[in-house]
Amino acid sequence: MGFVSPHWFLNLVAEIETSLSPWALLLELWRLECAAGRKRAEGILDRTLDLDLLLYEGVILRSPVLTLPHAHLHRRRFVLLPLTDLSAREKHPLMDQTFAELLASLPPGERVEFLTFVEP
Repeated sequence: MGFVSPHWFLNLVAEIETSLSPWALLLELWRLECAAGRKRAEGILDRTLDLDLLLYEGVILRSPVLTLPHAHLHRRRFVLLPLTDLSAREKHPLMDQTFAELLASLPPGERVEFLTFVEP
């Protein structure tokens, strides 16, 4: 997606249960980023940690600070591949397509390498 770095980094997707609202969860994600040494600046830069809130129980929200579902979710292979592994048949809340369908519709492009983690 136009970001080049000489440093390796991981892109992961996780499904969690929380009692936090989307706003409170976003603040908690920012707190974790800060604790990991992230410094926020303009533009796309290397960072120690980048936590994005992609979806929240079908909530649709548009604000300058938080957009749900994530505004670029449907265009990012590195997000759709693991998201499809979690919930292939779940539909994008705005697009009436499953995550698997969105993934299949992407043109070939960005390089994605995968490490598979298996629970012991």
